[in-house]
Amino acid sequence: MNDINAVKNHYQKLQQNQSQDLNNNQLQDSQSFEIDRNIAPSEAIITPFNNFNIEKKESNFFGYDFFEKRDTVSFWENLPTPSNYLLGPGDELIVSLWGETQLRNTYIISRDGKIFDDKVGMLVMVGKTINDAEKYLKEQFGKIYATLNGKSPTSFMDLSLGSLRSINVNFVGKLKYPGVYPVHPFSNVITGLIQAGGVDTTGSLRNIQIKRDGKFFSNIDLYKFFISGELSANIQLRDQDIIVVPTR
Repeated sequence: MNDINAVKNHYQKLQQNQSQDLNNNQLQDSQSFEIDRNIAPSEAIITPFNNFNIEKKESNFFGYDFFEKRDTVSFWENLPTPSNYLLGPGDELIVSLWGETQLRNTYIISRDGKIFDDKVGMLVMVGKTINDAEKYLKEQFGKIYATLNGKSPTSFMDLSLGSLRSINVNFVGKLKYPGVYPVHPFSNVITGLIQAGGVDTTGSLRNIQIKRDGKFFSNIDLYKFFISGELSANIQLRDQDIIVVPTR
């Protein structure tokens, strides 16, 4: 009986030791899991899935992925000049005459908005559209080249743009990369936002504001564009415009 009792006590001690080792291993595992995951062991099954769902939801807000590929999109290859584009300092003008008079000259608009021709003189070009500038130049060159005038002219003029200046536009508010960006002068609000990295998910797509000359100029709701392709005010940007994206 003594031998049987000794074996029984030894067996019970072994069971107690194994139970303690098992509890210690479980505690260490739970602690290491808590440190790695930064969550309580009781939440280990649920919390990672909840976090994943939250992140997935934030990245799938409607409309924000429209601006994601700014570095892979080329806007300006073979793009025709917009009819409302206003000439400014740094733009290159190419004036061509053909017919009885053959002439082709290139001019760069100076900082004070002018070009100079040896025969015609100083010409103010800033603030004019291409159509207005062509009419103005035809009138001024017509004073020197009479064949441009009359009901049946024998010389003809064409005005085109060469190299273009960039314009500086301010992007502020809830954007991914707010700041001042030099953008292409043909840029509108949408292409400008793409070049600036797009709207952050905390920003509004329904009330994007444009300020010009220190005053409120217009606002845009992009939902109509995203849903049906309609954009009532596709505003061309100008130098020193301010694009404000408020909180949604």
